[in-house]
Amino acid sequence: MTENIYPSAKLNCAITDTSASFDPQLPLGKEAGTALAFEGKPLPPGICVTEDGKMVLSFLAPQAASVSAEVHRQRYELEKDIDGLWTAVVEGGTGGFCPVAFYVDGAEVLNPMAPIGFGASRPINYADIPQPDRDFFLYREEVPHGSVTQEYYPSKVAGCVRSCLVYTPPGYMKGGREEYPVLYLQHGHGENEQCWVHQGRANFILDNLIAQGKAAPCIVVMNNGMVQKVEDGLRVLDIEKLTDVLLQDCLPFIESRYRVRTSKWDRAMAGLSMGSMQTSVTTLSHPELFGYAGVFSGFVASHKGRYQNSPHLAELDNKEKFEQDFKVFFRACGDTDFVALDSFKRDGELFAEKGLAPGESKAHIEKIYIGEHEWNVWRECLRDFAQLIFK
Repeated sequence: MTENIYPSAKLNCAITDTSASFDPQLPLGKEAGTALAFEGKPLPPGICVTEDGKMVLSFLAPQAASVSAEVHRQRYELEKDIDGLWTAVVEGGTGGFCPVAFYVDGAEVLNPMAPIGFGASRPINYADIPQPDRDFFLYREEVPHGSVTQEYYPSKVAGCVRSCLVYTPPGYMKGGREEYPVLYLQHGHGENEQCWVHQGRANFILDNLIAQGKAAPCIVVMNNGMVQKVEDGLRVLDIEKLTDVLLQDCLPFIESRYRVRTSKWDRAMAGLSMGSMQTSVTTLSHPELFGYAGVFSGFVASHKGRYQNSPHLAELDNKEKFEQDFKVFFRACGDTDFVALDSFKRDGELFAEKGLAPGESKAHIEKIYIGEHEWNVWRECLRDFAQLIFK
């Protein structure tokens, strides 16, 4: 079965062409869990993409009674060959970032032969299926590239050491005196500070836009928004603490360590889903610190009944002040987003009630993209938002 499927596939395309695992170290011989039939032979990739955009899924599990996979909320049963390799050809949808969940005898497990990312508060498998009409987030050899650094800083608010990823634009590492504006960019629920780089491709999006002269060179700081606290002896999520972590701990750290400009017109914040709510609360509560806000697939006034009467909404009551405080307040969502679209529409109605609909407010911008609650939409959100700020 393996020999019949893989010659027609574009081998490793899902891994090496577009995923963050550019040069994956795949097992090449006898590894733990390898069936005797595979001794001396390389295991096939867990996910590869065919020329027509479908995916060939593989999972080696000789002793398993069943193996299945979930893609785009549809479950597929894999078929077992004599070597104990389970395979199936599945639809890749519209391409781009595509989570794949593997199940062995009913239990969800990671496939070590497929790219691994992070989402839904756990490691996940995924493919990044090439899209001929969407190349703005790809690495281009001819484009000057910035750097991504992982930083660690003490957080008095969280009571621990926290980490963030910091993107610096091309040329920054060579030194000099030039100072840059800063975008604080947040992920969604169940993700971490790595996701905007490894899954969102934020650094390449910025590299390409800067090279084209479409975006101002800037520094991007990506924090873990899943701030936790100890309650009754347990660690629990406290997403509202990110504002304090950001303003009291991270922002001073960045401004003491990097060459950054510190006026509000040189400071922006954006986030997706949970990060959009954190962005709304932070920027609307502190318009003296932020001149630009990006709310991607998310929330300003309400999320599951929370924040409806939050003090941050008072900023919307004074149209003249709002217009003075923000050069850009960007809201966007996917047209089939089953998580955020209803809230996005309600927030739009709220802005309209306040006289701040896009046609009435020079700062407020709304966009709808094709897609769901997914990285394919959020990559486009960042691409468009980055072209509006620091100008």
